[in-house]
Amino acid sequence: MLFRILTTLASSLVLLGVQGTAVLADPPPAPAAAPDAVAAFVGPSSWSHAAPNTADPSRTVEQWHISGGDTSLVFIRDSTTAYDAAIGAIVKNFTTNNIKPSINRDVPCRGKTSHIVQFSIGPDGHQIVINRLVVPDGTGVDTVTYARPADAAFDPDVKKSEATFCGVTTL
Repeated sequence: MLFRILTTLASSLVLLGVQGTAVLADPPPAPAAAPDAVAAFVGPSSWSHAAPNTADPSRTVEQWHISGGDTSLVFIRDSTTAYDAAIGAIVKNFTTNNIKPSINRDVPCRGKTSHIVQFSIGPDGHQIVINRLVVPDGTGVDTVTYARPADAAFDPDVKKSEATFCGVTTL
């Protein structure tokens, strides 16, 4: 139950709608060449998949998880949240909650400069690692959020899904 609460909290960090831009110490990398066709996000085929939630036409949510485990992958396509607002919400939450990300940098994805963060949340002994990729998509944003127990390695099938979506490896 704690894992689901923390995962839901972490997934909503980007959807707060706080305006602002991130200040980055390093210049952003040059975006990769745009792929011929924009690939849809496809999660790991060996994971359970929940059908997309399309009740709100401005936001599509898809979720994958490993049966019986505390690992999830959530893809959100949100046409109402601007990229700068999404990054600003993450920066604000890191500052407000004293979160120190282990990864916080720009990366190329789908021919655009995107951003990836990774951080741990939760009580000692029960922490989860949140890895979030934020990609501009027209006037909106796509986010890929991967949550796993702190003692679990990054799943290679998730890396493959992200690389297929982005057209490049982000980690």
